[in-house]
Amino acid sequence: MSASRTHARTRFAERVRAARGRLVSLAAELVRAKSENPPGDTSTVASVIEGALAGVEGLSLRRVIAREPVVNLVARLPFAAAGRRLVMSCHLDTFPVGDASLWAKPPLGGVIEDGRLYGRGASDMKAGLAAAVLSAALLAEERAQLEGELVLALAGDEETGGKWGTKHLLEAAPETIGDAMICGDAGSPRVVRFGEKGQIWLEVSARGIANHGAHVHLGVNAVERLIAALGRLLRLRELPAALPAPVKRAILEASQVSEAVSGAGETETLQRVTVNIGTIEGGVAVNLIPASARARIDVRLPPGLGTAAVIAAAERALAGLEGVELKVLSAAEPNLSDPGHEIARLAAKNGEEVLGQRVVRNMRVGFSDSRFFRERGVPSVVYGPTPHNMGGVDEFVTLEDLFAVFYVHALTAFDYLARR
Repeated sequence: MSASRTHARTRFAERVRAARGRLVSLAAELVRAKSENPPGDTSTVASVIEGALAGVEGLSLRRVIAREPVVNLVARLPFAAAGRRLVMSCHLDTFPVGDASLWAKPPLGGVIEDGRLYGRGASDMKAGLAAAVLSAALLAEERAQLEGELVLALAGDEETGGKWGTKHLLEAAPETIGDAMICGDAGSPRVVRFGEKGQIWLEVSARGIANHGAHVHLGVNAVERLIAALGRLLRLRELPAALPAPVKRAILEASQVSEAVSGAGETETLQRVTVNIGTIEGGVAVNLIPASARARIDVRLPPGLGTAAVIAAAERALAGLEGVELKVLSAAEPNLSDPGHEIARLAAKNGEEVLGQRVVRNMRVGFSDSRFFRERGVPSVVYGPTPHNMGGVDEFVTLEDLFAVFYVHALTAFDYLARR
């Protein structure tokens, strides 16, 4: 790195540190902007962002709407010379607040107390959203030092699957397809996530013959048939998965740090098929033989194993069971980017720079909108704050995590787009 570029980067890092107060204020304002999904009305939070980016030199911003009231935003910031395009992906929607009376802090209050920002969406993902928006505003003032383009892809629908959000943006706004992508969704500042397990949602139905509960010789119990089917499906956990060697190595090398923030057992979970029976329904009264029963199951699968193979194994497992039917509700393949890709290396390096401790690269057990970018061949990573009470009462993000995510996004963008 040349002396002039080093100087420019040092100066920019100082500006990022000096913007900490602006960051906290913006994040609090975003939390106060109601954007629960359902119903998915993100117009208010979109207006806050439009106000925050108003007057930023060289930046263009437009709304992209597939279905009201879901509002998506796309911001484009071209720099001094042609070059690569970096995308920052965020979602604007949050989980519903639920029963506000259970919250100790106002769920849409954006309360800042004891080094924490409280409110629905504080960690998922208005902290990451604030980081991206303020990064764009600061990078606009460094245009002479940068080349290519920064794009903010801000999706209004993520919590209910992304059909009207990122999935639509990638189809309707081709400028959201870049050379690399970084997402500030919930995670941990100590872990750069480069991939995600696949997902299959199954529904198993069982039919029986109703009768009085005392006359078991005259009926067929659908719940018992369902139990037999579920016992077989739980054995999907035993399916072998041949993880690609670089992925397995990254998971193992990240284990100590990653499990410290994500829980003991994460390393094993990332490498195998998991099966969770999420719901069971059946019967109408304790003294009646149930005529029908149904269960829904969440299956997650690691790289090296495809959804078709798992679905086929499920079908084989249930073969021969009378009165049992299997339905696939949804399926998504495991997805990942090269853990050694430049965007992953830069995010890890800048994380260590701001935290002063080791940052690792690892897979993610759940999925995010990054899967849609990877489907388009865009190398993508997730680097976000630790979620506290995500989806529950008194959700919060620490101000230290908020700043770390901002620093990493801003400096990673600077490094990736710096003139060569």
